[in-house]
Amino acid sequence: MSQAGDIESDLKILILGEENSALSVLGESLGSLGSCLCSTMSDVSSMDQMADVNPDLAILSPSPDSISTMFSIHRLKIIDPAIPIFIASSDWTSADSFNCSFEDIYCLNMSLRPDEILNDIREKLRPDTGRGAGSDFQAIIGQSHDIHEVRKRLRRIADKDITVLITGETGTGKELIARAIHYYSHRSQSPMVKVDCTSLPEELLESEVFGFQRGAFTGAYKDKPGRLELADKGTLFIDEIGDLSLSHQVKFLQVLEDKAFSRLGGTDDKDVDVRVVAATNVDLRKMVTEGLFRKDLYYRLKVVHLEVPPLRERAEDIKLLARYFMDKYCYEFKREPLEIPDDVLDLFLNYHWPGNIRELENVIRRVIVVRAWDLVFEELHPEKMEIQNPSSDKDMSATPWSNDEIEKFFQSDDFSLKKISGAYVAEVESVAILKALQETGWNRAKAARLLKVSYKTLRNRIAELDLSP
Repeated sequence: MSQAGDIESDLKILILGEENSALSVLGESLGSLGSCLCSTMSDVSSMDQMADVNPDLAILSPSPDSISTMFSIHRLKIIDPAIPIFIASSDWTSADSFNCSFEDIYCLNMSLRPDEILNDIREKLRPDTGRGAGSDFQAIIGQSHDIHEVRKRLRRIADKDITVLITGETGTGKELIARAIHYYSHRSQSPMVKVDCTSLPEELLESEVFGFQRGAFTGAYKDKPGRLELADKGTLFIDEIGDLSLSHQVKFLQVLEDKAFSRLGGTDDKDVDVRVVAATNVDLRKMVTEGLFRKDLYYRLKVVHLEVPPLRERAEDIKLLARYFMDKYCYEFKREPLEIPDDVLDLFLNYHWPGNIRELENVIRRVIVVRAWDLVFEELHPEKMEIQNPSSDKDMSATPWSNDEIEKFFQSDDFSLKKISGAYVAEVESVAILKALQETGWNRAKAARLLKVSYKTLRNRIAELDLSP
């Protein structure tokens, strides 16, 4: 695809409108002006057909049903997240209302002459300074008040070189917000590098983030830059920063205060120019009062605080998100989209979504694979929605064994008290570890603190017990 901002290139324009409609006529007029190739399709055309056009931009008219227009916008953004979209309308106000959802949606005044419309398009597509291609950028889906507020604040801070702290439950889209901040910043031509504090073991975190000098430890045969150096001139995204040990918190504080660091085994400080965006699903203020997180680092991070709402507080976004994921994965898997039945939508609206958007995404993905909605009622059945009722009187201390299971041990030839005790303890331990992991969203560092064991011990027990989400 040619760059949309390259105004010297011929423009390939995808027009979503019915045959013989005002948009169809506009396409013919634009084509007659030269340097434009217009393809007109219905807004219900397949995404493969739209992708085959390989458009530089798209033009569509707003439907009386704003949700239908958003569906069309989402489908275009799945095909190409960076595609500019023009909403064609003689009513400027109605077209402009969609610009609150995406940065690169423009209003096209249909009362202008075709040559004036083309000039307007080319003027809006003048190259931005510092905007990246956005190949890994995804749209932030939603029309709820809370998500509008997140997007509004995001646009205000994106190009200001300040530290941002993003908080929210697991699966709410914190990394998506971080990527949007980077994409709309003047650093977007440089990389955004992620540090996942939960996936990196404590003993490897320092060398991975700060790099090391040759000879710093056994096996360090050559100098290696860390992720901090790789993010120079760009954005360093620290995910789940609440899992950092106090010793590593000191090192990150130095980076924020001095814009400098030293490699493991090194003696010289290296200057680094990065913008830090951090995310966590824990209450850092509470961790500060408990002595688990440095107060000075907390306030260094919280220059701007964005709180991402959980999905259960965004009920009006559920239909949009479900349809978006349906279109996205059907397009990726080359499958025909399924209609979402009303009873499934009702279930979605009434479900608590403890895993938030990520859980909804995984449900839709599984439905596409099996081509049936039955599994939704099995997975999200009200009897399994215990999280909606925190006051449930289920006895978590009850034995995980039935009398029949205990009887089997007595009947075995090699029965011994030591064997039955070991098996029972392992079973109870498995239940306790699973409960801790579920309560922390499978954040092993936090689960280890909850269980009062070391991270290494917990990791070994998860492997020995073969536990998985």
